[in-house]
Amino acid sequence: MWRNRSLIYPAVTFLLVAIGVTLAVGYAINYAILEDVLRERMARQAEQVGGDVRQALEKKITQLERFQESWTANSGSDLLDPESPEAAWKRLDNLFPLWGVDFILLLDPDGRVIQRMPRDFGGGSPLPMERVAGDLPRQAPLWRVAEVEGAWRILLFAPVGPRGVEKPHIVVFGQSLSRIVAGLQRENPSRPFLIAGENGVVAGSAQEWAGARYLQESATATIRENRARMAFDSDLPVNLYHAPLPVLDRTFALVVPIPLEEARRVLTNSRQRLIGSMGFIVLLLAGLGLAMERILLRPLRQLREKAAAMVRACSGEEQALHFGPETHGNEIAMLDRAMAEASVKLYAHVAHLVDTKQLLEGLALKDPVTLLGNRRMLDEFLGITLGGCRRKQRPLALLLVAPEQMTVPFGAEDRNRILRELAERLCKQLRGEDLAFRLEGDEFVAFAPECGDEEQVLALVFRLHRALAQPYPLAAGQVVTIDIRLGVALFPESGDQGETLLANARSALELARRSRHYPFAIHNHPEATDPDAND
Repeated sequence: MWRNRSLIYPAVTFLLVAIGVTLAVGYAINYAILEDVLRERMARQAEQVGGDVRQALEKKITQLERFQESWTANSGSDLLDPESPEAAWKRLDNLFPLWGVDFILLLDPDGRVIQRMPRDFGGGSPLPMERVAGDLPRQAPLWRVAEVEGAWRILLFAPVGPRGVEKPHIVVFGQSLSRIVAGLQRENPSRPFLIAGENGVVAGSAQEWAGARYLQESATATIRENRARMAFDSDLPVNLYHAPLPVLDRTFALVVPIPLEEARRVLTNSRQRLIGSMGFIVLLLAGLGLAMERILLRPLRQLREKAAAMVRACSGEEQALHFGPETHGNEIAMLDRAMAEASVKLYAHVAHLVDTKQLLEGLALKDPVTLLGNRRMLDEFLGITLGGCRRKQRPLALLLVAPEQMTVPFGAEDRNRILRELAERLCKQLRGEDLAFRLEGDEFVAFAPECGDEEQVLALVFRLHRALAQPYPLAAGQVVTIDIRLGVALFPESGDQGETLLANARSALELARRSRHYPFAIHNHPEATDPDAND
């Protein structure tokens, strides 16, 4: 086995290619799984953090709504009393540290700030109402998220004053968004995040995330497109996931850092298992290579010998197979060469036999122009059909079709074109069991079993004449109309032999040619075909 290394080299090549492909596919799958796992973990963690943030914001908003209802019910009338507004505001100022809001503003009906808590809020500068309030509420509270004094805040504009007043005073309650986020991060230190706007970080600090690559462009695109985005780089220890975060009337970007150490640890174990499975595959492929040497070598040699025998048989001489140095010792290449040469020899031999058989059959039994059967095939098939009709006592109609005026000087191409078209129309009008043939010259013969009744024959004749008398196209684009005459002989009334039926059909054809009323004639039926019957 080792002296004839015919399959060792292909087996070793196959083994090495299989190992390389397996390693490449394995690592590709490993990296694909790494990316899918990391993306899934980032999306899941961002969803959890986003849920916590939204829940915390909703809680703060609910607290503001309750505080606004209580404050308006208990303090609004005293605050607007023209005799003691300062005393009422001073009393409220003493309670301000207990309320849990960042600031409270009192606006007059024209939107000007007339009181504020704490007293140093804004440094005495007027509040930019056109940026935060828009149309001041007159009947119901109005929510806004706006940047005031350099920080993003949740603002609640609530009207206060006696009912029915067209322009009430407005109380603005404010809560800093960064303060809410800081409180949530203190409560959940294991889930860091930050909230970004289109122009920068709103709450949190991107500089605190060592190893993460924060890009403001990603946060801006997340807000504008309102869809999640992932800043993924498997080489970094921390990646960022951006998700849109709606807060009242504004959308921010929730940015969540995702560490990759845990996922890398899981996939390292997966890679070790992959390497172990590759070792098993290498051993398995080595065993398969040895089995191929033993199991396939001998059958390949036998097939090569059979192919050599086929070459000798098809070539008719003792012709040996010659192999070049590039195939020597390689059974697969030698077998391929032997089978290819044997296939060529055998195909050429069979093709020659088939062509010869078809040529002989065509010359002996078929008309070369119309590809219908010739006189020899007609005698053979008509005799077989008449024999069956005698045994089963079935009628048969034999039709002789002759186109007239074919003596007009057509070219050879146009004449053959007309004959082929006539043959095609004739075959289309016949039934499946009917047969058509071309005799010498321009005459055609068709016979139809089970067609002996006079009405059936007349229907068949009229149908054939109507189809065959249609204009015939010529090669130059012209058309020509040809007169068609038909003679019909019926079995057994007009004879029980093929020659007799053909002779009687020819007599009927001559009668049809002399007729001035009918383009056809039926033998032994003068009442239907008498040329002088209607004179």
